[in-house]
Amino acid sequence: MDKKTKEIMSFVSNRVRTQKTMFIPVFAISAFAIVGYTAADRTAPVVHSNTIEVPYGTVLKASDFAISDNRDHTDTLKTKIHAESYEKNQLGTYTVNVTVKDAFNNESTKTVNVKVVDNEAPVLESKTDDGFVINVEANGSSNLKDYIKATDNVDGDVTDFINFDKELDTTQLGEQGINASVEDNMGNIATKTFTFNVGDTSAPEMNLKNGNFVVNYGDNFDINNYVEAKDNYDMNPVLSVEGEIDTKKLDGTQPIKVTATDATGNKTENTYDVTVADIAAPSITLKSTDINVKNGDSFDAKSNIASAIDNLDGDVTSKVNVSGSVNTSKAGSYTVNYTVTDNAGNTANASAKVNVSAAPSRGGYNAGGTSAKGGHSGIVGTGLSKVGTAYVFGASGPTAFDCSGFTSWVYRQNGKSLPRTASAQYSGTTRVSKDGLSAGDLVFFAGTYKSGISHVGIYIGNGQFVHAANSSTGVTVSSLNSGYYASHYAGAGR
Repeated sequence: MDKKTKEIMSFVSNRVRTQKTMFIPVFAISAFAIVGYTAADRTAPVVHSNTIEVPYGTVLKASDFAISDNRDHTDTLKTKIHAESYEKNQLGTYTVNVTVKDAFNNESTKTVNVKVVDNEAPVLESKTDDGFVINVEANGSSNLKDYIKATDNVDGDVTDFINFDKELDTTQLGEQGINASVEDNMGNIATKTFTFNVGDTSAPEMNLKNGNFVVNYGDNFDINNYVEAKDNYDMNPVLSVEGEIDTKKLDGTQPIKVTATDATGNKTENTYDVTVADIAAPSITLKSTDINVKNGDSFDAKSNIASAIDNLDGDVTSKVNVSGSVNTSKAGSYTVNYTVTDNAGNTANASAKVNVSAAPSRGGYNAGGTSAKGGHSGIVGTGLSKVGTAYVFGASGPTAFDCSGFTSWVYRQNGKSLPRTASAQYSGTTRVSKDGLSAGDLVFFAGTYKSGISHVGIYIGNGQFVHAANSSTGVTVSSLNSGYYASHYAGAGR
């Protein structure tokens, strides 16, 4: 017995109990009604759907299908969906059996093709909680995907596939509108305009340049020598100081407050304890760092000290120590070192180069078996007597010479006349082969400081010549057959 029949029978029974006088006619009428009602509906509900499309992720329900009944409203129908093979989170077409039963137990079943589709575009949204405007720090990341994300109901995170109509410029303060678009695998496209506000809200950073705050005794205090400030936007944040530093106060520490302010007005404040100490070495001043000494002369290294001054101890010249020996009897280059240490242990060093000239050669000379005799020996002797005399360009003696000034002066002292320049002396003499050189002959050199004949000396025998070389050596004796002068030798004259 179905539900409706039970309801009718219950109604009739109640009437019989409460209204006995009408039992027979009421019962007869009720029985007729029951028989008529139960005979009236023998038609099963109809499932009209053959194929339906549902969005990805849909849990199937009766309202997804087109169902009707000849008598009952669809809300009262009992619908059972056999969705064992159905995958709501997998795109595709599935076969689903739908069974529908009405109030009179009339039942029908139909196989329906259910197609799971994706018609939903991805969602574009900000990664931050800034609301309608996305705040970006000046000179921060310009990668828009650091601020925007895209999520699709099927494909998941599709941020990597977002396209933007322009780049974000974080070097310019102010608002920038940028359009974003993204497409999922089914071709669903989402677009959205985002507003970015680039602003400078970060304060500068301050750091000690040397890791500590120690000021040298007596120095002028400049905060920029000790603290550096860096800002994300302003290249030159300004440092200001509250408090005074007495750089001649050695005891204890002195506190100051330092503020770094950028162009936007962002500030950072730090407090430092400043120590004043003697951390600078004395300053050594030498009279010369390149000294020329004649062979055999005495040399006092301390006499080359001009001064040694310390910022705290004052004049410490007397404390300078000298090391390194100079043998003035042996030609060569020597180094003299100067060292001084102040009372705080700070040490200063300096050095000087000492050049000792070659010893002058004396006596007769033999060149190719020829002895220096007569006037030529006088020329050699006169020339050697001036070894060590200073070289001055354009000088003609007797206290200073250049090369041609030296040869013309020596020859003149021996009653011979020469033109003034090296090239003129070359032109005014007769050529002599190198093998035929005699003491007193002139030897010429080319390309020493200019092209052509540029230097001259006097041959003294044994492959040597005396000449006014340069400002470092003055008048000196050099080899004709090796080194610099051998490579520049241009010929001889008599």
